[in-house]
Amino acid sequence: MHITGENLATTDNAHSKTVDLLVDYITDCEFDESCLNKGNLEMAMEYCYQPHPRFWRDFSATIVADAVARLFPDWISAPGDANRSGNGLMREVREILRVNAFDEENAEMIAAVPMRERPADRVAASEWICGEYRRRGQISELEFAQRDGKRCGEGALIVLECVEKARAGIPFTRIGTRVARSYRDAMLDARR
Repeated sequence: MHITGENLATTDNAHSKTVDLLVDYITDCEFDESCLNKGNLEMAMEYCYQPHPRFWRDFSATIVADAVARLFPDWISAPGDANRSGNGLMREVREILRVNAFDEENAEMIAAVPMRERPADRVAASEWICGEYRRRGQISELEFAQRDGKRCGEGALIVLECVEKARAGIPFTRIGTRVARSYRDAMLDARR
């Protein structure tokens, strides 16, 4: 793929805006360095969510690291146990992003199927997704789809619903995003 200066500027601009949103969320929620954990960063990422087909695949752990480093310059090297270290936390962030990106990819596969042939519920979607990976010989994707009791169907259908409703101009917010926004709003209201 050839990246032009215009594409690079657009990518840099999107990266910068997402970093700004993360910084705003962390600041508005009054998180300090002791609040840097998987759950809070996952809510911060959900706060930024926009329903377009490549949101999670374009969202990198570097964006989160840049936002956190802007507020807490020494966070990645802060002493602590391995699970609470900056490097351990970034591994968890990458895993969250991997799951969300995988859900997006699966939603894209389902969207390519005619409406009447699409799986109708999370169980059927999980079976369909696993069947597609098996048929294609994509063993690592199949194994990832089968993790956590095959919840891949539920995640894919949620992403698909978000994207399709956004395209149709119908407001729809996924639960994680709604929780993150409500938490931030409550924190701001408490200060008024």
